[in-house]
Amino acid sequence: MASAKQNRINRMIDVLENSSSWVSSSMLAGLLGASERSIRNYVAEVNETGTRHIESSKEGYRLATAAPAAASASASPCEGVNTLPANADSRRDFTISRLVNACDGLSVFDIADELFISESTFQSSVMPQVRALVRQFDLNVETHDYRMKLTGREADKRKLLGHIATHNSYGYFTSTKTLENMFPDFDVQATLSSLVAICQRSDLFINGYALSNLLVHLLVIIIRLTSNNELSEVDGPIDADGLVTQLGQREQIVRCAQRIAAYFEKEFGCAIPRDDFQQILLLLALSVERCDFDELSREKLSSIIDREFVDMVLGILDECGKRYDLPRFIDEPMRLQLVLHMFNAYQRAVYRVSYPNPLAAQIKSEYAPVYDMAVYIAHRFSTAMDIEVGENEIAFIAFHIGAYFEKFSAPDGAVTCTVIIEEYHDFARRLVDDLKTEFGDDISVVAVMSCDSYLANPPESDAVITTIDVPVCGGTTKVLIGPILTKQNVRKIRDRLCAIQERRRRLYAQGLLGRLLQPGLFIRNIDVVDATSCIDQMGKLLAVQGLATPEFIADVHLRESVSSTAFTDSLAIPHAISVYPKRSFIAVAHNDTPIPWGRHDVRFVLLIGIAQEDMGLFRDVLDLIIEVFSSVETTMRLMQTDTFEEFLAAFTHDIG
Repeated sequence: MASAKQNRINRMIDVLENSSSWVSSSMLAGLLGASERSIRNYVAEVNETGTRHIESSKEGYRLATAAPAAASASASPCEGVNTLPANADSRRDFTISRLVNACDGLSVFDIADELFISESTFQSSVMPQVRALVRQFDLNVETHDYRMKLTGREADKRKLLGHIATHNSYGYFTSTKTLENMFPDFDVQATLSSLVAICQRSDLFINGYALSNLLVHLLVIIIRLTSNNELSEVDGPIDADGLVTQLGQREQIVRCAQRIAAYFEKEFGCAIPRDDFQQILLLLALSVERCDFDELSREKLSSIIDREFVDMVLGILDECGKRYDLPRFIDEPMRLQLVLHMFNAYQRAVYRVSYPNPLAAQIKSEYAPVYDMAVYIAHRFSTAMDIEVGENEIAFIAFHIGAYFEKFSAPDGAVTCTVIIEEYHDFARRLVDDLKTEFGDDISVVAVMSCDSYLANPPESDAVITTIDVPVCGGTTKVLIGPILTKQNVRKIRDRLCAIQERRRRLYAQGLLGRLLQPGLFIRNIDVVDATSCIDQMGKLLAVQGLATPEFIADVHLRESVSSTAFTDSLAIPHAISVYPKRSFIAVAHNDTPIPWGRHDVRFVLLIGIAQEDMGLFRDVLDLIIEVFSSVETTMRLMQTDTFEEFLAAFTHDIG
């Protein structure tokens, strides 16, 4: 996980890349939730590393085209094993890698010298980040007489190393490069190659993503064992045998674990301790697929998963469809896939094994409505099973839902069509029949006409599907096809239908936004200290106007506790997870002083309440809000507004 500072630097570069003009330091400070002094320091740090160059002038900052030296420096972020840590995150990770191997502690002065920074800089800028990260894994850095020591359980140290290796990486290639940088004396690539070969020979059903994570976990175990750091009683007992015996591939799992143990003994001259062997068994058992997704059926699931569990998950999926007003939420095959996935997630939670999802933040910001559905499912599931479901698991659920919507989503409501084709035998009837067969309820054919008839009296319709290149009325979509409905024609028509539906939804959502955004619900510079107090303050305003009940505000807090609603660096969108208001609204808080909101510092808070009858528009409203604030130019315009009228004009400028 990148530090807050590194996230701001990355965001600053992104802002400058997407800006067509100079950006002032005050504007950057507002967008990033930082001070102008911090912005100057960030710019200096970027220019010092040489990977990018930021120009400055009295107008502000802009990103220069990469110099040759910078281009070569940034060619591959993973090249070179023993490169000097140059930014905040790499210095933090370098320090942790030295601490985790230093049984007798580490001198503050020695590590500062290795980083080519002063002891005071190390203590003030590096160590706070180190302590913040290790605390997340129940570890601590103890310091006595300028010597530091990492204390805590070995199991937690391994989780920390796996976290560093896998976060902000895409697949195990960059993860193993991270491990190479952290442990330059260990032959990571040779060990990785051996582990890949062993897993492949074992005929285990492991998908590519699970295999990547499994390999990183196995690498960390072996690296720690070679430095005499094995699990002990203080790490708690591990009994993977009970889980393994439930699996159809139990023989392959045990055989794979035994081969890994034999490889370790042959390569490093000592046996794997029992607890570590149990850990390997557990990781393998939690990585295998219980059955092929293509072979899933209710009967198959019921043979490997308790029927009560299956019904519980299916019930949650039904409730999710009702909550978001999705009558065709997901089909039977995807429902069964999600049941199997949730069972695997439950097993991971029970055995406290977490597989990181480096794309979680990207999914959350780019597919906000899908992510919100995943939050709902995760919340209901965690409550029913009395377990904790974190951001990584939520993102995996969103993977499944998003993949389904991407593949199978169809336009809602029929698109009216006029078909223009000259009469020739029964070609017209056959074309209309083919259209109805192919598109079903997605289209409504209002007229079948010749070219002359259409030009003389064109009927109103959303689209004109024509075999002749004829001029159509303004605003009507024309789809020119051949007299025989080919696959290419079908794709062309479907694309236009989707475009028409998207335009409809956007126009409706734009009208809804205009209705929901009201002057009486606009606050300029609300006096709050965090997300909780902000929701409470805005809740009081809503209560006075009869828009929100205490139950609704409590539900907004509950949604926030499941997963932060800070969807971009400058924006939070708190909302309820299951309670509906009597009527829909959007309350806006626009602050000059940033509000701490989870890992972000936001300047805008849009507390939204969508009535049950409007929930079909929830996805579109959320999408449009995220889209507006994802634009650097629009966000800068919004930051310069003071009144509600100015805010509304800037907000709706690019919608529609």
